[in-house]
Amino acid sequence: MTGVKKALAAAMLAMAAGSSVAATPEQETLDRLARMRAMPALPASGAGEQQTQEQARQRRELDATWRWFGNNSTAALPVLRRELAAELKKPRPNQLLLLDVGYFLRARGEPADRALSMAALLAIDPQGAAAQAQSQQLFRFVHASAADRDPRLLPLIDKVFLRGDVTVLVPQHGYTVDATSVCIYVYGQYGALAERHLRGLLNDPAVVNRVLEVLMWVGSPDSVPAVAALLDSPDDATFARAVTFMLRAGGPQGRDALLAFDARKLEGKARDFYLQTRPQLDAMRFDALVQQLSDAPPSAKAAPPRRLDEGATRQVLAALNAAYGSYEGIQPIELALSAMPSAQLVDELLRLRERSLLRISGEALADIDTTNTLINTLRYRDNQRNN
Repeated sequence: MTGVKKALAAAMLAMAAGSSVAATPEQETLDRLARMRAMPALPASGAGEQQTQEQARQRRELDATWRWFGNNSTAALPVLRRELAAELKKPRPNQLLLLDVGYFLRARGEPADRALSMAALLAIDPQGAAAQAQSQQLFRFVHASAADRDPRLLPLIDKVFLRGDVTVLVPQHGYTVDATSVCIYVYGQYGALAERHLRGLLNDPAVVNRVLEVLMWVGSPDSVPAVAALLDSPDDATFARAVTFMLRAGGPQGRDALLAFDARKLEGKARDFYLQTRPQLDAMRFDALVQQLSDAPPSAKAAPPRRLDEGATRQVLAALNAAYGSYEGIQPIELALSAMPSAQLVDELLRLRERSLLRISGEALADIDTTNTLINTLRYRDNQRNN
């Protein structure tokens, strides 16, 4: 009798194994989604080493599911679309499913999937456990979606990234994106819309310093009046950031605002900082700024600087766009001295900056800094001719 029971048990195991092997990709997709729904909502990092390890383990499991979806995308995508649409209709949709399936559709789906993906992103609770514990994955999702410039996404970006302290590891580059750079990468793709949005937050003491840091990278002379008001801030750190914005992104308007500023009332660190930066104002002229570009070490692959006509300038810009803003083999001074009208060239460089933000690396930020230096320099070119 015992032998019969063992045989029956073995047969049942064999049947179960056979059923598992015979499972269709569609059923496997559903099974993996079920496991995703069953995952616990972990608290944000900072709850202890054991909790951090559990978050990492959960992320590895989710990444394995991602890879399976990618390897079986023909069968998986229709199921993912159907299940995500159904999840969004629930009163309390599963946040991990919104995050990972929504991002998968954005990254690996069809262009027609973007609306559903964005709906999932907008349904994520920015203060929920999933968003907090999987903040790096949320950054990747937001970064991939920011190019759409959907203003509905800005409140989530504000809550999670501007008011948070999210950093992102990029293991393939051995690089960690700091909290301010995270904001630069997402707000920067919104262009002028982000600048206007951020200006509206300059009166919020909780975020003013980070807003100024981001505006140094994505701002323009349009923000000079709003930032100039902060030169009277009693906070030394805010004052220093406001001055730095004027010099880095304010163009001639920023320089003039600093020259008009009455520094006699400054004290302590603010006064010391102003005195250190005051000599730079005398060098804020096109010829001096171009000389700084000339003094910069050239790229190892770069030829001596050329005088570019408009056609040659377009060729250089095309090369930069093809390389997502990498200046390898390109002399920035050539663009500063090119025959293309300044306003037109600035517009081209602004578009290049947005394209550069698709690269997430330390080298990308260095290239974006070069582009910003060029933009600020070119804004002095016509100003010098008119003076």
